[in-house]
Amino acid sequence: MKRTSFILSAIILALGGMFAKAIGALYKIPLTNILGSNGMGLYYLMFPVYSLILSLCSSGIGVALATEVSKCRKIRHRYNEQKLLRVALVMGFVVSLIFGIIMVIIAQPLATLQGNVNAKLGYIAIAPAIVISTIIATLRGYFQGVENMVPTTVSMIVEQVIKLSVGLLLAHKLCNLGMQYAVLGAVIGVTISELVALVIISINFLTFKGQLYYNYRNQNYKSRRKLLRPPILKSKKRYTLIKYKQVRFVCASRSIRYSNKTAIGKLFKIMLPATLSSILLPVVTMIDSLIIINILIEAGFTSAVSTSLYGLWGGVVQSLISLPTIIISALATSIVPSLSGVVGDRDVGQVGSKVEFVIKLTLFLSIIMMVGVFVFAEDILVFLYGDGLGSSVIDELQYATQMLKFASISIVYYALLQTFTAILQTIGKSHVPFLATLVGLAIRVAGTYFLVKIPSINIFGVIMANTIFLGCVVIILAVVISNLLRLRFKLISQLVMPIIIGSVVMVLMMILRSGFGLVMNYMGAMILSAFIGVIVYIVWGYFASIFNTKEKQMLMIFRKKKTIMKRR
Repeated sequence: MKRTSFILSAIILALGGMFAKAIGALYKIPLTNILGSNGMGLYYLMFPVYSLILSLCSSGIGVALATEVSKCRKIRHRYNEQKLLRVALVMGFVVSLIFGIIMVIIAQPLATLQGNVNAKLGYIAIAPAIVISTIIATLRGYFQGVENMVPTTVSMIVEQVIKLSVGLLLAHKLCNLGMQYAVLGAVIGVTISELVALVIISINFLTFKGQLYYNYRNQNYKSRRKLLRPPILKSKKRYTLIKYKQVRFVCASRSIRYSNKTAIGKLFKIMLPATLSSILLPVVTMIDSLIIINILIEAGFTSAVSTSLYGLWGGVVQSLISLPTIIISALATSIVPSLSGVVGDRDVGQVGSKVEFVIKLTLFLSIIMMVGVFVFAEDILVFLYGDGLGSSVIDELQYATQMLKFASISIVYYALLQTFTAILQTIGKSHVPFLATLVGLAIRVAGTYFLVKIPSINIFGVIMANTIFLGCVVIILAVVISNLLRLRFKLISQLVMPIIIGSVVMVLMMILRSGFGLVMNYMGAMILSAFIGVIVYIVWGYFASIFNTKEKQMLMIFRKKKTIMKRR
C-alpha cells in the first residue's frame, strides 16, 4: 500500500465522514417524526453521558496509538508496532468493560437525577456499545498511524446505514408500547450498528496485515540520531539544530523491542492528557443535560416546553453545527501521523510550514461553512426535517432557525479547536488543550446558569455561553501554538482576508437567495446561491494570496510524485 499525503487522507476521511453524517442527518428526520421533540429530548438526554464515557475510554488511546505507530513505521520496527496494537486493544477492552458495567449500575439514579426516569432502559441498552466502540476506535487509531483512512471511512458509513435501518425499524415497532420503548428501540439500533462496524473494520484489519507498504527484512532495530532539539520542545539542555537531510542514521548493534510495560508507558504518556482534553466537551454537554431543563422549568417554562427546547438544541442545532466540521475533523485526524513523523525527525522547518498551512486551511474552510449555515439556516431545516418540526408545543421551526443562525459562529471555533488540539497533541503538549478547556468550562457553566434562567433569553443563553467558552479556549491555544512554534503569519493577507472575503460572500449569497427565490423553489435557490458563493470565495481566496506557492502545491494532491520508498 502506498503512503498518501495527509491532504488526500483528509479528503478520503472527510468524504466518508460527510456521507456518514448525511445518513445520520437523514436518520434523524424520520426519527423525529416518530418520537417528536419530546421523544428526541429523551433520546438525547442519555447521549451526553454516553459520549463522555466513550471519550474517556477511547479518544486518548486512538491518538496515542496513531502517534506511536507512525513513529515505529518511520524506523520500520514491525515488532514494536504490533506490540503497541496488542497492548492498546487489551487496555481499551478492560477500561471500557469497567465503565460499561458502571453505566448499567448507575442507570436508575442517573436517570432520576436528570429529571426523567424513562432514560434508565436506554442507558442499559447502550452500555455494550461502549466496549464495542472502544475497540473500533483502537483499530481506527492503528489505521490512522499507517495513514490508511479507507477502513475508518468504510466502517463509519456501514455504522450509520445499520443505525438508520435497524434503529428506525425498532423505534417504529416499539412506539405502540409507549414513547419510552420507542426511544429504547432507537438506542438498541445504535448498539447493533457499532457491532456491525466492529466486524467490518476487523475484516479490513485482517486483510491489511499482508499488504504492508515497506519491507520488514531489517525490522528489529532502533535508529540513533544526533541529538537535536527544535524550538517546539523548549529545554535548558543544549542541542545542535541540524536539518533532517543532514542527519545520518546509525543502526544500533542489537534490536530493541518494547516490553508490555514499555508499550503501556509510551501509550499512557500520550493517552492521559489527550483523554483529559477530549472528555471536557462531553462533560459540557453532560452538564447541559443535567441543568438546562431544570433551569428552564425554574424560569417558568413547563416541562414539555423545556424538554422541547432542549431537544431542539441537542438534537437539531448541535447536530447540524457538527456536520460541516467533519471536514476539519478529518484534516485534524490526518495531520497527526504526518506531523508526528516530521516532529520525530526534528525537522523544525517542515513542522512550522505544515502547521501554518493547516491553520490557514482550517480557517479558510470553516468561514465558508459558517456563512452557508447562517444564510441557509431555514432552508436546511425545512429540507432535513420538514413536518418533523411542529408547533404543538412551541414554534419549533422558528426557534430552530434562530438558534442555528446564532450558533453558526461556533463552527469556526469548533474547527480551530479541533486543529489546535491535534497540533498540540502531536508535538507533545497534550496538557495544554485540557488546561485551556478547563478554564473555559467554568465560564461556560456559569454563563449557562445565569443566562438560561432569564425568560427572555431562555435556551439562547446556552448558545451565548458556548460561543464565549469556545472563543476563550481558541484564543488561548492560538497564543500557545504561536509561541511554541514561532509562527509568522501575515495578519492582513492570511488571517483577516478570509474573514473579509467571507463577509462579502455572505451578503452576496443572501442577495442571490432572495433573487432566485422569486423564480424557483427554495431548494433550487439555495443550491444555486451556495454554488455561486463558494466559487467566488475560492477564486477570490486563491488570488488574495492567502496560501503561498508551496502551500498551493500541497493542495495539488494528484500531482505526480517521486516514490519515497524503494520496492524490492
